[in-house]
Amino acid sequence: MTLSEDMALPLLQVRTSLEVLHSQNYVKIAARQHASDSALSIDTGLQLVEAYKLLLSAENQSRLPAEPLAVGAVLDDIAHKLAPYAKQYNTSIEVSVQHKLNPVLAHQPSLNAALEVLGSSIIRAQAAQIEQKKYQLVLGAHRSPDNSVAAGVFSSAHGLSDRTLRAARSLVGKARQPLPAVPAGAAAGVMVADMLCSAMWQPLRAAAHHNLPGLVTMLPASKQLQFV
Repeated sequence: MTLSEDMALPLLQVRTSLEVLHSQNYVKIAARQHASDSALSIDTGLQLVEAYKLLLSAENQSRLPAEPLAVGAVLDDIAHKLAPYAKQYNTSIEVSVQHKLNPVLAHQPSLNAALEVLGSSIIRAQAAQIEQKKYQLVLGAHRSPDNSVAAGVFSSAHGLSDRTLRAARSLVGKARQPLPAVPAGAAAGVMVADMLCSAMWQPLRAAAHHNLPGLVTMLPASKQLQFV
C-alpha cells in the first residue's frame, strides 16, 4: 500500500501544477491543450494506481463480497468516465449489452476498476498499434451458453489472446515485458485488470462481441429476477 501511495503522490503534484497553469489567462491555446492532455494522462495513471491498491486489498480477503449488479449500468458508468481519455485518442465508445440480461453477482469496486483500467489500456494500445484517424472501443456484455455473463472491452487492438495472457501471467513481477505487442503502460493496466478479475471470479479471457475481438471476465448470473 505504501508503494502505491508513493507512486500516486508525484502524479497528484504534477496535476495540481497543471491545473494552476491551465487557469492562467495568458497561457496560449496550445499550452492549454497540452495541460488538458497531461491531466488526462495523469488521471489515467492515478486510476491504475487505485486499481492496484484495490488489488492489494483484495489479496488480503479470502473472498470478495458480491452483490447483484446490472452490468449495463456498470458499463454506462465506465463509458462516461473513459469518454475524455477516448477523445484524446480519437476513439469513439459504444456500450453494447444483450437485451434482457440477468443481473450478475460481482464485487462492484473490483468490477468497475478492472473494466475501467482495461478500457483505458486498450484505448492506448489500439491507437499505438493501428494507424487510422479514428478508433472504436466497445464496452459489451452478452449471455454465454452456461448462462453466465461475459462482460468486457472490445476493439481492433491485437496481441491480446488467451495464449498471450497465459504467457503474461507467468512474467508478472519479472523484468520482462509481459505483453510485448502492447505498450508498457497499457500492458500494466491489462495485467492489473486480469488480477482483479481473478480475485473476483475468473481471470480475463479472449472473446468476441458482434465479431469484434476483446477481453472479458465471466460473471455468474444472480438468482434475483431480471431487471426490466
